[in-house]
Amino acid sequence: MKRPSTVEARLTAAGWRLPDPPVPRGGYAPFHEMALPGAILVHVSGQASRLDGVPIVGVCRKGADLEPARQACAQAALSALAALRLACDGDLGRVRAVPQLRGYLRTDANFGEHSAVLDGASQVLQAAFAGMPRPARTAIGVSSLPGGCWAEVELSALVDKPA
Repeated sequence: MKRPSTVEARLTAAGWRLPDPPVPRGGYAPFHEMALPGAILVHVSGQASRLDGVPIVGVCRKGADLEPARQACAQAALSALAALRLACDGDLGRVRAVPQLRGYLRTDANFGEHSAVLDGASQVLQAAFAGMPRPARTAIGVSSLPGGCWAEVELSALVDKPA
């Protein structure tokens, strides 16, 4: 018996069907692709929502005002950019793309607007890197974060190699 020749044909033969592509529910893209010679990929560790070292604490709750949580995500994204600036030897102008953004949010069990909250981090990236394609993004609800922080953000960036 001849093996199906395409990925989709093999999935169909196994009884599976690919769904329609996902539709973004916020300020992000379902995928991000790039090919840039002379660049390096930098992964920034998770940065918690802290302002001047003080945790921005809170929990996302169903029906609550989302703006304070968005601001916590924005502050976490600013901290991630500060770490990225360090990786870029002080020059964020070397950033060519931010293909991945991931956010962890302290939420209660009934909360469902993760994407709307993480838009706070996406807005920071859009302001910093205007005109760049939006990153692929994941928003995850968790029961706790270090220091009781409201949010933690991590990202990956494609950066020009130093001259």
